[in-house]
Amino acid sequence: MTLKELLDKVEFDALCPYLEKYEPKHLDNIYAFREAYDILRTLTPSKQASGEIRIEWEQDNGGTEEKWISVCPMHDANWEDVLARELIIAPDVKLPMEELAMHCLWEITYWGFSPDEKDETIAGMVRHTCPITKYEIALDKLDESIWRHQVPRKCRSLSPSGKRCRIIAEKHPLAVNVRHNRSKRKRAYRQERRQEFLEKMIQREKTIAELTVNGSSFEKKDVTFLFDIQYGTRYEYRSVTSNVEGRLDYILTSIIKYQQIELKKYNNAIFYLSVPSRYPLADLELENFRIKIRELLGYDNMLFGMAITDSSNMRIKAVLHLILD
Repeated sequence: MTLKELLDKVEFDALCPYLEKYEPKHLDNIYAFREAYDILRTLTPSKQASGEIRIEWEQDNGGTEEKWISVCPMHDANWEDVLARELIIAPDVKLPMEELAMHCLWEITYWGFSPDEKDETIAGMVRHTCPITKYEIALDKLDESIWRHQVPRKCRSLSPSGKRCRIIAEKHPLAVNVRHNRSKRKRAYRQERRQEFLEKMIQREKTIAELTVNGSSFEKKDVTFLFDIQYGTRYEYRSVTSNVEGRLDYILTSIIKYQQIELKKYNNAIFYLSVPSRYPLADLELENFRIKIRELLGYDNMLFGMAITDSSNMRIKAVLHLILD
């Protein structure tokens, strides 16, 4: 049986209880696994691909740790190639088909919940991008200062793309917890707080840029208040449907059925749609969706925006920003 054949036999709702048990700390993200599962079921396995996926029990530290299911290899090829591989299930793996499908889904989505997201994640691990905004420049200068003045020369290197790297050998002082004097501890604390602040502001800059792209109903003045909020959380949804009908219903189902959010932690929200110009939404459909979202979230002053894109893909992307201002 190939991976594709297994996924075609198991509905997502059947494996969902196993996924919720396996990921109890990420119940706000179950919808992303559903999107990935639906994408996988629409893909055609590669006819040129071959190979096996082994499913077996693993145990680390000489058998002292709890056993866990290993599903590999899954990360060395694109999704179409992986779908074509034969599943080799170890004799001592006595799990229902739904749980096997869950483990396969979890493993294949390790680097991203879509082929594009996976490629972007892996590329971002080795790619060095030049800082552009003032917060990116400040963070880059902080990182360079630490790299030049606090990392020993023999432990410093540059990747081919120019990314600063730390080479930490076994038993090197950087690889273990070393006690520092008070001044060094204070310096490390200040640097850590500064880094956290700059990373937070970079993300908020990116959020504002995303909400105010060309074709957006938002202007920059509408969302600059995001720089001053206490904290926020971002969720991104995709409509994985076979036709243009039901795209908003798919997203609504993701939020209602496959996501658990503590809405009391926040007091406002921004909901944002990216709709391809080739596949527009009907006005009535859009208005009904807005009403349902407002009723669901329950915030009086939440913002609702939309951008028209030139994407050739009919899928709609929705972004929910939950904020405490």
